[in-house]
Amino acid sequence: MCNPTKKTLKTPKYLVFLLVTGLVIITFTFTYTNLDVPSLLFSKRVEKVPEQQKNSDTSVPFDASREATSQQDNAESDIELENQYLKALIEQEKQDERAFELENEKLLEQLQETKKEVNRLRDNRARRRPMMHDAGNPKESKLEFELLTKLKVDDSDEHQFNPMYHQEWNSHKKQVMEFIYEDSLNDTLLPERSEYFTNIFQLILANKPNIRPLSHYMNGRISNAVYANRQTTPCLTVDELSSHLILEDSDVQALQDTHHRFVRTLSSIYPNDIYEPGTRGIVYVGGKESSWSIMLSIMNIRDSGCNLPVEVLIPSYHEYSLDMCKNVYPRYNARCLFLPGLISGKVRHRNKIHRHQYKSVALALSSFEEVLLLDADNYLLDNPEKLFYSKPFQENGMVTWPDLWKRTTHPRFYTIIGKDITTDTERRDYGYTEYGQRFTQVCEKEEDVPLHQLEGTMADPSSDSSQLLISKREHIGTILLSMYYNTYGPEYYYPILSQGASGQGDKETFVAAAHALDKKYYTVKKMPEFVGSLVQEKWRANAVAQFDATEDYEIAERYRDSTEEVAEQPAVLLLHVKSRELHPWRKYHDERVPHKGDTGRSRLYGDDFPNVAKYDFELETWRNMEKLLCEDKIRFHVFEREGVSTEEACREVLEQIAYLESNSM
Repeated sequence: MCNPTKKTLKTPKYLVFLLVTGLVIITFTFTYTNLDVPSLLFSKRVEKVPEQQKNSDTSVPFDASREATSQQDNAESDIELENQYLKALIEQEKQDERAFELENEKLLEQLQETKKEVNRLRDNRARRRPMMHDAGNPKESKLEFELLTKLKVDDSDEHQFNPMYHQEWNSHKKQVMEFIYEDSLNDTLLPERSEYFTNIFQLILANKPNIRPLSHYMNGRISNAVYANRQTTPCLTVDELSSHLILEDSDVQALQDTHHRFVRTLSSIYPNDIYEPGTRGIVYVGGKESSWSIMLSIMNIRDSGCNLPVEVLIPSYHEYSLDMCKNVYPRYNARCLFLPGLISGKVRHRNKIHRHQYKSVALALSSFEEVLLLDADNYLLDNPEKLFYSKPFQENGMVTWPDLWKRTTHPRFYTIIGKDITTDTERRDYGYTEYGQRFTQVCEKEEDVPLHQLEGTMADPSSDSSQLLISKREHIGTILLSMYYNTYGPEYYYPILSQGASGQGDKETFVAAAHALDKKYYTVKKMPEFVGSLVQEKWRANAVAQFDATEDYEIAERYRDSTEEVAEQPAVLLLHVKSRELHPWRKYHDERVPHKGDTGRSRLYGDDFPNVAKYDFELETWRNMEKLLCEDKIRFHVFEREGVSTEEACREVLEQIAYLESNSM
């Protein structure tokens, strides 16, 4: 229910207060800003630095926190310069706003018609639930205005459209917008959340490192740094990890300055009113392409007995499916979050929000306070609700899972985040281990010490972000800093964190952010394992299994001081499946999928996997396909774009079910 006592900050767009008594503070805010004012002024100045100043000096052009000891004569000249600079900023902002409005005039005409229809729907809704959504409620009117404004399509969005989507959007745009608005009324904190993260994106933009992209390597990118098989090469010492990505002293200094500035500002603006306390849920990043995998994953969760709500972030217009969001997902207690309706097109365009950022953005914009983030092709083999009550989560607020690879982070990352790591730093561990104190040597030479066995570094192995359990109450700073890392990931932080190693991308950013902020987190000790089957006398990996964090923690505590090999292991909890393997048409009609046995059919995960999973996961998943395609006859984009009808896909599903039932446990 809307809170009538909550006040929304409404200040003039540009307000300049001048105090000169040994202290000079210039305040520059915008209508929807909640940031601390000096930081926002500071960030705007960085964004608009004149080109000649950029080339000559990468330091901060204006120190918003200048000390009270500033001299009076310098202050007066500074005031004059600041006034000139603010006038230029104001004029530039007006020009930007006008250009943006001109680009959208045509669509605004359509939006006016939509607004009338939305008002009619809102009035009907208000009559049904007058206490919850009063038609005269100013908060609701504000939400309506902001939503309609954000739904304007700028040039960058139009260029994203594939021609095949234009016809659908021209015919369904009105219905889509009506539904998005109507659905948004169920999230009473959405306006506050949207406004807060709009400001965060401005802050991220203002703290872009002013250096060349990091793309040059001395000895090539790091390759074949496998951790899972306990190999001794490469031995990733400080010297070895420093011999790949080229990081000049000036690069490190610029990165350190912008990183420190961003983190310093964040510490004073953590939100406390944008999530409902105690709410828990599951979040995906999705769209038309991944709706098939997401539906199978959600049905798998419901089969486990879990009824936690689900939210699916839809990143762009062309990925939105009205049928899925309005008719299909709600049947399974799931709903869509439409990114263009949460963050305006102008902000998205300027920040170049793309797939690298979607996970951290989904975490930030989801309505839950505690979140299990899953990839679309990640499947739970047991009820995940126990994870939220587990000791590792309750004690740390964040649980991560390991990847198959060694950690290849550049040593100077620790300089950038303000941590001093040297070869004299105390050693944290002494080799490969999962549980206890029985280590296997990591390097061929015993005297060689890998960087990531030293105290103060992120521990080996690297991280798998296909799943992440996180509390925003404890780790909102981690999420915000990960958004920063992902925004500047392709150019800077991905090379720094991975140096071209396997899986380079957003996967290291969550652990890196928590580490930079000195926030606790628990990483599952049990290494992931490949799951597959023997087909035509050749074993093929079809999925990666991750293990139960609750049981893992208990085993780790039980054998903490053991020097013996630990045979006990936790149950498999998650199965990250190659998406092609659960695509019924591609699996048996695409010659690139070599999984046909003598009968043309096979099990993906081997005959023994039902015993490992404690039920026939594969058979139940194909039965869920039967319900979606054969019973409910839902049309999925993944089949339509390949010219495969729902009926054809259904026939393939029924044939595979018959095969699986013939050799089920």
